[in-house]
Amino acid sequence: MFDVTDIQRYIFQSNRLKEIIGASTLVDKALSTFLIEAIKSSVHGAYKVEWESYEHFDFLNNVDLEAELIYTGGGNALVAFRSKEVAKRVTKRLSQLLIENAPSLHFTVVHHTVEGNDFNEDRKKIMTALQKKKYETPYKNKMGGFSITQLSDVSQLPITCIIDETPYSSESLAKMKMASEKKQPYSLDERFAIPAEFDHLGRNEGESYIGVVHIDGNEFGKRIKSVLSREMNYAKAVQKIRILSKEIDRIYKSAFQKVINLLIASEKKGKIGNIKLKKADNEEREYYYLPIRDIVINGDDVTFVCDGRLALFLSYFFLKTINMEKLEGEPISACAGIAIVKAHFPFYRAYQIAEQCCQSAKKKAKSKEYDEVLSWLDFHVVSTGITGDLETTRRKHYQVAEADSNYHLLWRPWLVSDTDRYSGDAHNFQHFIQIYQEFTSGESKWPRNKLKQLELALSKGNLETSLFLSEMESRGLQLPKFLPKLTTNGFTIENQTPYYDVLEMSDFFQILEEV
Repeated sequence: MFDVTDIQRYIFQSNRLKEIIGASTLVDKALSTFLIEAIKSSVHGAYKVEWESYEHFDFLNNVDLEAELIYTGGGNALVAFRSKEVAKRVTKRLSQLLIENAPSLHFTVVHHTVEGNDFNEDRKKIMTALQKKKYETPYKNKMGGFSITQLSDVSQLPITCIIDETPYSSESLAKMKMASEKKQPYSLDERFAIPAEFDHLGRNEGESYIGVVHIDGNEFGKRIKSVLSREMNYAKAVQKIRILSKEIDRIYKSAFQKVINLLIASEKKGKIGNIKLKKADNEEREYYYLPIRDIVINGDDVTFVCDGRLALFLSYFFLKTINMEKLEGEPISACAGIAIVKAHFPFYRAYQIAEQCCQSAKKKAKSKEYDEVLSWLDFHVVSTGITGDLETTRRKHYQVAEADSNYHLLWRPWLVSDTDRYSGDAHNFQHFIQIYQEFTSGESKWPRNKLKQLELALSKGNLETSLFLSEMESRGLQLPKFLPKLTTNGFTIENQTPYYDVLEMSDFFQILEEV
């Protein structure tokens, strides 16, 4: 088992989008390209490495095979070798290739001798050995400079070259080079392109917020374990895991393609809603940059960045698309975490916030309130610096203490489901959309300054909110209707409110017509 380590830090430590794209590509190529190259150059006999092109596992029946790649995905790869000496040669060559092509990208490898009788049991043993090895391996310090050198602000490595007055370390340069070589796998017409710069995401002057979205599938690992636990035979087990891996990859890449299709269909005269698209400065042809960029799409692990005003709706649309798919005849679901941050906010920190929001959504998905695992989304708006973890921040800033009780401003996470069974659920995201529409359009529309005043009143608790709402009612403004019974001040009897979520996102939400 080969496993790429510390992936998130390697990808997200830079604030240059091109470096982030290049780093993500290098992580993907580490096992999908460089490992295969290492096998081809180090195995002297026959080998099979194109695992996606065939489902049958031939290694046990074909003694001429010296190596067969079983599968790659999720930052690791499982390979069958005829001898430990061959495995060590491949490992050595892979190390050389990563040093040359992806400086500072590390991997862990464990070799485990098996009889080939029970694939599920052997896989569990090698996964356990891998976790033990990673735990025991000390943190690898980066190679410093010699004599007096200037260090990169991003990687803290010695600067080795300067391009257009911008200094780069070897690590950053490898990432930038890989970003320029990455081919776009998504279908676009010639009027559009996927941006490689944050400034091309559609931001206007004074609207410098981006959305960092992290999506993770629910219980995919559990599903694989369930499948493998029923199948001891190596050939059949490998065949099933290959089919599952390829299908989940297809589902998530297809969902992202549909997000792109939605953006293209929503474009009118160089704008998507009220977002003005960045026009390319290109003499050969005119085209617009779509306000979205994929960073990681590896099986059911997805991270993308977009204009901050689209992040919530695109996450909702992505989850809806996933909900429509099935895996082996069974429904699938996923959870999304969204961080809305200023454009120059440290990107790795933004990713961590999005990941914590995703974990919050997953916690709700796994709760016993529902008899099935559903899709949920959670979000956080960072207007200033954030210290500590998300849970601590929310306890500090989103709970209002009054004499007799505590008031909770957050309704999130929100449920994404269009089935009739959950249409009346108080956390269904359709209610979020309905509240937003009533606040911002139609006869019941509130002036923007009154929405901001209501947001402030809610943050001060029950008394301030009651006084403010009484004043608004005298002017003909009422709170949008909501399914659960609310008291006159907009809180439930459990002292929670759904309105603060919508009000906080009022400047960061754009509804697109679904196609």
